[in-house]
Amino acid sequence: MSKLTADAVRKIAGQLDEGQVIEILKTGASEEQLVEAFEWLYADDALSKSRHHAPDSRIALLRDILNRQETAIDEER
Repeated sequence: MSKLTADAVRKIAGQLDEGQVIEILKTGASEEQLVEAFEWLYADDALSKSRHHAPDSRIALLRDILNRQETAIDEER
């Protein structure tokens, strides 16, 4: 598993505020786990159903952190 860096977080997840980047890094997640969390959040239902399992706790936490960014953007619109 690849160690997650701030640059990798931005490359995978796009524009996040600095606090979210730090929060993601503090989870100790790998790049692969962040990618999976991103896929859980933004992939279509077919992908989620094909996994046949819920995300593990770290991936769920990452998904929730990413989802807060999406929620904030929606509220600004």
